[in-house]
Amino acid sequence: MTSLVARLAELAKIYPALAEDAKAIELVDQHVQGLPLQPFFEPVSVTLVSKGKRGDVLNGKREVLGVGSEELTSWTRHIALGIRCRMRALEEPVVGHLHAGQTLPAMILLRSHLEAAALAAHCLGELTAAARRGSVETLKELIPKTLFGTALKKHRDKVSVGELLKVSEGDTIQICGAIDSLDRFYYQEQSEGKLCIVYSVLCEFAHPNHRGVRDFMVASERPGGWEIKYQLEASANPQLIARGLETLLVSMRAGYAASELLRSWEFMEQDGQLVARGPEVGTTSGRLPDSEKR
Repeated sequence: MTSLVARLAELAKIYPALAEDAKAIELVDQHVQGLPLQPFFEPVSVTLVSKGKRGDVLNGKREVLGVGSEELTSWTRHIALGIRCRMRALEEPVVGHLHAGQTLPAMILLRSHLEAAALAAHCLGELTAAARRGSVETLKELIPKTLFGTALKKHRDKVSVGELLKVSEGDTIQICGAIDSLDRFYYQEQSEGKLCIVYSVLCEFAHPNHRGVRDFMVASERPGGWEIKYQLEASANPQLIARGLETLLVSMRAGYAASELLRSWEFMEQDGQLVARGPEVGTTSGRLPDSEKR
């Protein structure tokens, strides 16, 4: 029995109403354990860095040159396998904190889990759209953002940080857009932005907003107001624990599904052209025009 499964069992004993979601998470976990972690070849690639408005390369646009079958195979595997490792590393701590009634760290970690799932869905959506258009132009910029994007870029004007940044490191994707992609991927035609709302709530815990520490506070009514008392241990919040476990299940289902679909894409060169074949043959395959030969 894995530590995650053990934690889920303990959580379901405390809150029997969560047994169904706990079992569903266990089934997803068992399936993911059987997925392969196959090695892949990463070719030498060239990233074109243009100068920004201020004339320096740190502010310029980055795009990969010569996006072919090897580059796309490497990129999709990096994203799919990296996302899987990240998500699995977060799941046991999330459930463990929920089991202990520690909703603040649980929600902060859950936010990170949802972001990872969102990246997989975003990359899958962009790849699918590129194959349908028969063009890798959007991927030329997306690949550097997902592999070399860094938050350090905002401090690029500081000498100590500028020396750490590599020329290839630049902007990252907009995470809110990725959350939109995850919502569309999971809910399909029923997508209404539910996960965007969930993500905003999780941000209330990750940021120093008061909503995230309400369970540490006890208020007693007094004439003309309240007596407020803070405690270092949060009071158990069964409703929030249930919502957290439900969100984890959705994030696991969507994130692993998106990452595995991304990993299943195949790329090859035929007659000097790049051919991309998605998991459903005939529905998401595409051939690049002659102008985009390697």
